[in-house]
Amino acid sequence: MKIEEYTEYLQGQGVPDDAIEKRLAIIRDFVKFLADLGFKENTAAAGKEEVEKFARKLIAAGSNTLENFSFLRDYARWLGHRKLYVALIEVMDCHNALGVLADEVEERHGREVRDRVFSEALPPLGTGERERCAYTRTITEHMAQHVTPQETREAWFHVQHGIPADAWRESDMADREKYRQCGNNVDEFLDLKRRERDALLTRLRDEGKLWYTVEIDDEVLEFVKSDPEMEVGRREGDRVYITKIPYNAVRYLHETDPEMKRYYACHCPLLREAIRTGRPISPDVCNCSLGHASHYLAGLGQELKGEVLESAVKGDSRCRFVFYLPNVEV
Repeated sequence: MKIEEYTEYLQGQGVPDDAIEKRLAIIRDFVKFLADLGFKENTAAAGKEEVEKFARKLIAAGSNTLENFSFLRDYARWLGHRKLYVALIEVMDCHNALGVLADEVEERHGREVRDRVFSEALPPLGTGERERCAYTRTITEHMAQHVTPQETREAWFHVQHGIPADAWRESDMADREKYRQCGNNVDEFLDLKRRERDALLTRLRDEGKLWYTVEIDDEVLEFVKSDPEMEVGRREGDRVYITKIPYNAVRYLHETDPEMKRYYACHCPLLREAIRTGRPISPDVCNCSLGHASHYLAGLGQELKGEVLESAVKGDSRCRFVFYLPNVEV
């Protein structure tokens, strides 16, 4: 799998020799693992199933670090093995979300409530989506016993996919400046963000690159551009409506089975297996994505209240939110 070429690439990037060897150690282990599974000559065909198997191996060895998974992700991206690359991102996606939720519960309700809700140890990094979903279902059931539905939704809102506040700061401040340049006008700001969205996705389509894990082809691009709400927002009176781009947009647009269409719409690795297995889970978890989406409107400089209007896990074919605008010039 081009280990020598990748070594030369890292050297060309100025990565120190000891750091290169650290990366290659986990990569060689992964390459051998795939070869033993029969992927010696066709590693591009490896994907989620194989990555989750390797993750279980790393968990057992205590080597399931974010750094190791990041090394493998970067290697898969360099190889151009998109299926493998996406699978490795999915292993890390929202990796600390449940830990952030536990901290939120403790801060709001105390250590005793936290211990009752999180009576079982958090799933280790690399745990498969089926197991993560089962754990999340247990947590939501425990929360229902110890805090109110509104308190549950508020805690999940602040999880925001486990992304720390520092990671948002630069983009949020940039949007504040854009809003100012738009004369503090919401519609002009949203129009600007929509043009930026279309330009970015068009460039990714032209370059054959992913938007996070989403493939952008002609059909997906037109689908997004045709919906002013998607990933930006559409104002109606004192409300802004936001719809999420489906997680697997290509398959979403071609799927005819309603259940699988909802599965391809859902972004959450803590929930989406519930759609495929048909086992109910609390849609209160979707307030995590509501909190994430609140940053699309961070340029307005206000903490906006919102609601989850539709979600795939709730039975809808899309995920859609509304935010309420107090004292904002429109």
